[in-house]
Amino acid sequence: MLLHRRSTTIGFTVVELVVVITIAGIIALVAIPRFMGASGFQSRGFYDQAQATVRMAQKVAIAERANATLPKSLIFVVVSAADIQVCRAAGCGAGTQVLNPATGAPLAATVPSGVTLSPVGNFSFNGLGQPSAGTTITLTSSIAGDPARQIVVEVETGYVHP
Repeated sequence: MLLHRRSTTIGFTVVELVVVITIAGIIALVAIPRFMGASGFQSRGFYDQAQATVRMAQKVAIAERANATLPKSLIFVVVSAADIQVCRAAGCGAGTQVLNPATGAPLAATVPSGVTLSPVGNFSFNGLGQPSAGTTITLTSSIAGDPARQIVVEVETGYVHP
């Protein structure tokens, strides 16, 4: 009677190893640049948040005009080197900040590192949603490959756009 001896091999074949190493290399080639570009992602996120903050300021001004119980005052957008804030006074002191309706925190967008805002100053929206002056807020980035962006507020309509 012939006995067949089973051979048991433990480990991977060369083909399996080559395939796994190739797949890992392709994933690393795609994933590493994405993680390195996170600051550019933060810059774009701030731009979107800043634009939404300016739009919300206009909406608050219109809503307060429509609400008979609230005082009808101007809503100010205050642009500084550190952030964009929405307030009920040009100085944007304590107690004058407009609150974010979703979070209850002050309505503001904080500038990430590598991004600068210009011009620094303020403008206001009246109850019709019109700005006190046509304004262009420029976001300049020192991050490689990240373009400068603008938020434009039209003088007649208050339309906020890139």
